[in-house]
Amino acid sequence: MKITYKMVVVLALASIARPKLISKRGKRSVAVVGPSGYDFFGVAPIFSTGSWPSTGFGSAPWNPSGIPDVPLTQVQVQATHDVAIQALKDPVDGTPSVAYPPDVLKAIQQAKEANRNVNWAQQKVAEAKQTTVIQQKVALAKEAAAREAAARSQEISSAAEAEARASAKQLVALQQRLASLKDAVAAAQRVAAAREAAAAAAIQRNAAATAAELQKQDVDKQISQSEQEAKEKDIIAAKEDAVANAVQLAALQKSSQHHPWRR
Repeated sequence: MKITYKMVVVLALASIARPKLISKRGKRSVAVVGPSGYDFFGVAPIFSTGSWPSTGFGSAPWNPSGIPDVPLTQVQVQATHDVAIQALKDPVDGTPSVAYPPDVLKAIQQAKEANRNVNWAQQKVAEAKQTTVIQQKVALAKEAAAREAAARSQEISSAAEAEARASAKQLVALQQRLASLKDAVAAAQRVAAAREAAAAAAIQRNAAATAAELQKQDVDKQISQSEQEAKEKDIIAAKEDAVANAVQLAALQKSSQHHPWRR
């Protein structure tokens, strides 16, 4: 009986150690394939959305809704925003740089901070999911140990059942914490969307103001150029009139010298 109980405990510890080892290996590539517990893009959860089996203790089993944490449309909007931010960071060669006013830069910075908050909250959700899975395995192992002990000794069964109940309660608490973290992620996403919209509006206003200023400068330049051309034409016309008058005067003087009787 003691040997069987020790074997069950060893198997439970092995099931706990293996996810930790996998988690340590996964941390080496988290910068490439996204946060722990999520797919390659760091968005969709990799854990099964089906119902967990009942432990036989505590409250009813947890039944997730099956709805993804981040809708596809929000992922597309996030990707578009990331491309826009990257374009602002690395302008294309030959494109004139735009000097944004402080309010535009502040709005962009707030949008970036909101996105970092979303990523942090998603990481917390992934960690909570991993902890929940580990705790579920511990609870199942202790429940199996309790059933094995119940077949041989009521005293050992009572102690194991007490531990299983405690594990089930801890599992329920972790599930509640996971639900709270999901709510925090949703709130952070709403804040990020609002700040991104504010940043986009500020950029649009700045672009409109810049375009209006450039148009005004172009109109002023055209007016100045037209005035300069008119002045040049007036000067040329005045010179031509002066030359014509001088030629006419010279002709009159010459004619009077050859015909003095006409005086």
